[in-house]
Amino acid sequence: MNQWPKARRGPVYCCALRSCNAAIAGQMTTEQGRQAFAGFARTAGVLAKSDVSPLGGVDQKLSVSGRGLD
Repeated sequence: MNQWPKARRGPVYCCALRSCNAAIAGQMTTEQGRQAFAGFARTAGVLAKSDVSPLGGVDQKLSVSGRGLD
């Protein structure tokens, strides 16, 4: 997120960044941080549709790199 262009850092970006930092610090759950990041990515148009399950969560078969876990 630190590489995100400064000109595109709006309120959704700021909220997601604060949420991710809070999750890292143990001040909120990792799931809450993930949801904030996914919301930012969706709003920014950078979340691939195939990465999202019908229930709104990230596909559990994908790793952070986007490759399968096996």
